[in-house]
Amino acid sequence: MSGSSDATRVAVVGGGHNGLVAAVLLARAGCEVTVLEQAAEVGGCLWTQRTPSGVVIERGAIDHGGMRAIAGELGLERFGLTWRERELLSAFRVDGEDRLFTADAAQTADGLGADRDRYLALVSRARMLFDAVDMFAQPPTPTSLAAMLSSLRGGDDLFRTVLMSAERVIADGLDDPRTRAALGLYAAHSQLPPWAPGSGAMGLLLPAGHGEPGVRPVGGSRALADALRAALEAAGGHVRVEASVTAMTQTRDGVRVDTSDGEGVVVDRVVSSLDLGRTTALLDRVPDATAASARTLVSGSFNVAEMTLSIARPGAGPRLPGGDEAITFVQAGLDDLRRGFGDIVAGRAPRRPWAMVTGVDQDGGPGSATWISTVVPLRRASGAWTERAEERAAQSVIETVSSQLDVDLAGEGAEVTVTGPRTWMQRIGGTGNPNHIDLTLDQMFGWRPPGAAGHRTEVPWLYLTGAGTPPGGGLSGVSGRAAATALLHDLDARPSAGARLRSVAGEVGGLWSAMKTYLQMRRGA
Repeated sequence: MSGSSDATRVAVVGGGHNGLVAAVLLARAGCEVTVLEQAAEVGGCLWTQRTPSGVVIERGAIDHGGMRAIAGELGLERFGLTWRERELLSAFRVDGEDRLFTADAAQTADGLGADRDRYLALVSRARMLFDAVDMFAQPPTPTSLAAMLSSLRGGDDLFRTVLMSAERVIADGLDDPRTRAALGLYAAHSQLPPWAPGSGAMGLLLPAGHGEPGVRPVGGSRALADALRAALEAAGGHVRVEASVTAMTQTRDGVRVDTSDGEGVVVDRVVSSLDLGRTTALLDRVPDATAASARTLVSGSFNVAEMTLSIARPGAGPRLPGGDEAITFVQAGLDDLRRGFGDIVAGRAPRRPWAMVTGVDQDGGPGSATWISTVVPLRRASGAWTERAEERAAQSVIETVSSQLDVDLAGEGAEVTVTGPRTWMQRIGGTGNPNHIDLTLDQMFGWRPPGAAGHRTEVPWLYLTGAGTPPGGGLSGVSGRAAATALLHDLDARPSAGARLRSVAGEVGGLWSAMKTYLQMRRGA
């Protein structure tokens, strides 16, 4: 059907993974799809490069566990995508001691000493909370989640967890200070200070993560972007890079989408993977409700930005506590997280930075590489970010992490590539926040973003996807699938029998999971 005269014409604004997932599904349903990407390549936060010596480095996302399910649904293995699995999910080096978290919750708990049973109780609590959210056909607002939980035994206390700080949830659940710090470190990469009220759900992210192995694509994150693009083009879709969208205007013939290369398109529908603020700025007329929704969204309220470092070297890489593939979280002192976020709010780089560290698979290539991710202030008190300022911040991270791991991360012959706030702003636009908006409670669940139920907007031809829409940031592709589903539903598109069966199977699985949660909480009520 793609390319037929009666095919619905769709422009997907932004070639990140969610935009590409939506584009593949729409093209396979018979729509005439064009992806418009401002950068020289698709991928967004999927950003793999090679150094001049041929060493593979990662500059953006690296673990892909959340994406595997949708990649399977899309059949991306037919387009060259394969995975490497591992049972060790994360390792933590905190104040000189290690904690290991595997896919098996019981095995992990067995390694936590006296906190064994307490940790398993946190795992149960995390599953109940997130399964309760899954009971809703659409992402619930916190008020609707509270109303549902209030009628269940223990539900009031469970919702109270959401309102608390992650730091408090963790401290109430565990005794060992280093295990507490491990969960706090994991929570902190939501870019929220763990001491912030309303961050409680983030404190349960690590306990909620058991059950599935960690995975990465063979060939790096670039392999996922390449497979999605190949799947789109095989379905008849098109990609245009270096084509930043400058305006979207309703005309008699459809929606005119103007681009920076001067070669705009006229379409029937638009799926935007930009945040709502940037999307509304492209419209000639913005409905009042949409404008009000855009004004309520906030990015950078805690002044947190992401920085990644890629260290390529000619020889073998250092041995990390989690091995070459599991992510190792490193924190020098037990109170560094609390003090460090205070520095960031004040516009200073943390004096003793914490970080995520892992090796980068070379797939038989030369040399080795280490990937490091940390957080820095979005706005510096001493002035705008410069290349020199990013290099100084990176050197502080390398020295601190090297000291804690007792290795030389950037020895002789090493090449360090820094991707800081300036670079992220150029790569993905906006404030450079990969999550698009802060993960504060007022912007979570069904309040993400307000007024856009089912990934629709008040503009009848405009749909939203990306990190600023449910379920949020990270690599899953769920937002892309949801936006495509909403658009196809509005077109009254009929999926194939196989797609219907997969959809029904997914819904039944979700309902069964939700029912188990409901029964568990009702027991004894």
